[in-house]
Amino acid sequence: MERGLSGLAQQALRAGRGILVTAFVLSFFVNILRLVGPLFMILIYDRVLPSRSEETLVVLFVMAACFILAQAVLDYARKRILARFGAQFQERVEDGLFANAGHGQLFEAGRTKPLTGLDEVDGLRAFFHSSSLVSIYDFFWAPMFVTVVFLLDPRLGWVCMGGMGIILVLVMIRMFFIGNRVADADAASRNVADLRTMVAVSRETFRSQDMGRGFKSRWLGARRNSRDRAIALKDWTGWFDSLSDGCVLLVRYSVLAVGAWLTLEGAITIGAMVAATFLVSRVLVPVEKFLTELPSIAGAWRNWGRLKKILALKSEDVADPFAADEGNPRARLSLVNLAVRSPDTNAQILKGVTIDIAPGEMVQILGPSGRGKTVLADAIMGLNRRSGGTILVNGINPSRMGLDAREKLFGYVPEVPTFFSGTLAENIAHMDPDASPAQITGAARKACLHARISALPEGYQTQIDAAASGLSRGQRHQLAFARAAYNNPDILIIDEPDQMLTDVIPKTFEKTLEQLLERGSAVLILARKPVPLKQISASYHLEDGRLRAGKSVGNRLTDRSKVVALPDATAHDNARTENAVTKLLRG
Repeated sequence: MERGLSGLAQQALRAGRGILVTAFVLSFFVNILRLVGPLFMILIYDRVLPSRSEETLVVLFVMAACFILAQAVLDYARKRILARFGAQFQERVEDGLFANAGHGQLFEAGRTKPLTGLDEVDGLRAFFHSSSLVSIYDFFWAPMFVTVVFLLDPRLGWVCMGGMGIILVLVMIRMFFIGNRVADADAASRNVADLRTMVAVSRETFRSQDMGRGFKSRWLGARRNSRDRAIALKDWTGWFDSLSDGCVLLVRYSVLAVGAWLTLEGAITIGAMVAATFLVSRVLVPVEKFLTELPSIAGAWRNWGRLKKILALKSEDVADPFAADEGNPRARLSLVNLAVRSPDTNAQILKGVTIDIAPGEMVQILGPSGRGKTVLADAIMGLNRRSGGTILVNGINPSRMGLDAREKLFGYVPEVPTFFSGTLAENIAHMDPDASPAQITGAARKACLHARISALPEGYQTQIDAAASGLSRGQRHQLAFARAAYNNPDILIIDEPDQMLTDVIPKTFEKTLEQLLERGSAVLILARKPVPLKQISASYHLEDGRLRAGKSVGNRLTDRSKVVALPDATAHDNARTENAVTKLLRG
């Protein structure tokens, strides 16, 4: 799977090479048909006018019209073909990215899209769909027109080559001196987009805290900066665009003037003179367009390089260097020497955490705020990258599971629940397209929230924002619990249960947990103080990044389903594990 993921982009490209070859062949015929115009002019001036034959004129015109129509059809066909190649390339790579998304890698922090690599794939799709790739094909066949000009007269060919050289110099100067203008303009535009997103996500905070004045200042400043940067970039590029257009006209007139002089000298005919003037446009326009598209081509090349690098890194993530560590095959959730560092300070937060939670077991881990409980939950969920150790679920490393396999694996109730802008039903059902009303209402009933939702004017179709600001704090936790219980997860993690769950609706809460335990799910509760639930079989304390075993608090600790915490574990061979289990049970 690793090799397939790292070579995913090349595989997608090879899968569509037939389309690229077809577009290349069509480009040859499109450019061949572009010679119809110069040939038509030569025949008009050198054959029709001297012979004054109207029949010949009609036949030539009909033939030229047919060829021009064929050229237009082929040109349209190659553009549509390339657009579909881009779409197929994007679909193949994105399917591979989602299918091989490692545990917790689907939604990465600070990203506007669900996976790294999607921006690069979208950029490549846009490149294939744009005129940039077409300009490459046309530029490839530009020498054919130059050759025809040289055949008419070498002196006309050298004038044409001189014009191409001037355009090339202008483009190189433009690219060399453009500096950071493009990057600055893009950054200023992204800043405005970020502010717009900020309002969409946090509008209730802005309203309740009366931040309109501060936001107005920042918005106007960002808008002004974006506008100024865009104008500065347009001024710079517009100057060179005007020079290039002027250069093309100058070269065309130069070819016309030289052609007229050669005609006066008797070296070429009038038809050849007019045809050469027409041909120079066929030479210079593709060249100018190709050179103008160089930044886009360079951007596509950078996207390709970044995509290959991202896929290679994802192959390493899927490979998982810690996957060889063995866990307890009898446990549903097994952590072996789990170590996690802070992504900000690189400080060691979790140090050698080892614990097994068997099917049907509920365990609580206690510790003051800031001791790493949420970090532990995030590490199990794959939201924090671990620096050592292994996480196994049902004996399998979750990083090796696909999205479908992980769909019903975890249920998570965070300490501070957040949601997405959508309906209550969509939030409860995880955006499941196959969700039934019975499933959704069943999950809401497990959280004792069904009556509250049914009393709303729009019921389960009520729209909420990312903070669910229309709900109370307790109701937000209930909604998060309903969402976590929707799929009847194999492992339910509750980070700091809210008082609404433990005190206000204790019977419903305990009944839901009891149903999950009876079906073999494992439940992990993280809290500052002990949670009054009779189903809890063992309690542990998280201190200095390590687990300290407490005494058993329930009657669920059996010989078949053991809950183990090994303090300061540095090795986890079977013999030491069994010894630690024996000591714990005897204690």
